[in-house]
Amino acid sequence: MVVFERTKSPLSELDIKRVENRLGIRLPHDLREHYLRHNGGIPHPQFFPKDGDAYEVRKFLPMNIEGRIGMTFEDAYVSMVDQTPEDPEGYIPFANDPSGDMFLYSVRPESFGNIMFISHEDYKDPDRYIVFLAPTLEQFINSLTELPEGL
Repeated sequence: MVVFERTKSPLSELDIKRVENRLGIRLPHDLREHYLRHNGGIPHPQFFPKDGDAYEVRKFLPMNIEGRIGMTFEDAYVSMVDQTPEDPEGYIPFANDPSGDMFLYSVRPESFGNIMFISHEDYKDPDRYIVFLAPTLEQFINSLTELPEGL
């Protein structure tokens, strides 16, 4: 079972609606429900194993934070959607790894709900730039584990 530590103040539906209105988006149901339970935080365990790699989740990004330190959900969304035109459209960033790469929730029609990882280091390699991790947010979170042996 994954436990989230160092979460921020709990969110209400009104808090989420304010963020949605500011960003001009509507959060998918499962992502919204996750934010109502956990406003950001560090998951334990924090590694997602896939194909011999282990993707480390440094933290889930908090939203609606005043007097904040560090990146928020809103910062990541604005940066990815408005300020980084080379990033593909149709993804919502919700967590990051230690190097600042992002875990994404797909809102694209062909992959809605899939959890992806974007590696800016691999920008020029389309096979490694965006990697599919899990078909749902629930499966992604439930698959987090300790660092697998040998990695």
